[in-house]
Amino acid sequence: MPADRLISAAVSLFAEHGFDAVSTGAVATAAGLTQSMVHYHFGTKDKLWRAAVEHIMHVRGSMFSLNLEDLRDVDPLTRLKVMVRRFVSTNAADPDLTRILIHEGMRDSPRLKWLAKRYMARGYETFNAAIEAAAKSGAVRKLPARDVTNIIVGACALTFAHERLLKEVYGEGAAGPEAVSSLSNTLIEVLFKGLEPPPRP
Repeated sequence: MPADRLISAAVSLFAEHGFDAVSTGAVATAAGLTQSMVHYHFGTKDKLWRAAVEHIMHVRGSMFSLNLEDLRDVDPLTRLKVMVRRFVSTNAADPDLTRILIHEGMRDSPRLKWLAKRYMARGYETFNAAIEAAAKSGAVRKLPARDVTNIIVGACALTFAHERLLKEVYGEGAAGPEAVSSLSNTLIEVLFKGLEPPPRP
């Protein structure tokens, strides 16, 4: 379908270059279509950008298919760990949303406001609530949930958005199965046990 091809091309280009640097003509060319097809299906570049983000969120929703209702009988600490692991794997599989957020986060754009209100606030609130529940149960220390959520988001999302940088620094990226598993395990260890070694007997 032409619309699907345009959205796929738009996701890649907006993630790579940001909104302002991408033209509808460039999207059409990348999709192997004419610019008139962009206007026929989406009308404007802004509507195309929103359709691209909605596509990303739909795909991520199926990957991060974690029904918190299914975890209601799980203790708060386990619930939080499951959420962190799933969030790591989701961002490893699809770093484009984070790349788009980096571009949009550099200015106070209407697109950023739309993204935050429509999608991002809900995700942050979900993590905040899980952290607060774990603290209330005594499973974790009582720290500002917002700060803990930001640490989790940064580790889970930015790691994969900087895949090319990591390859330059370490000679390998973070998106391979073994690297994703290692990051997930290490993040869980650091978050819940800290970096300090256990006291010697």
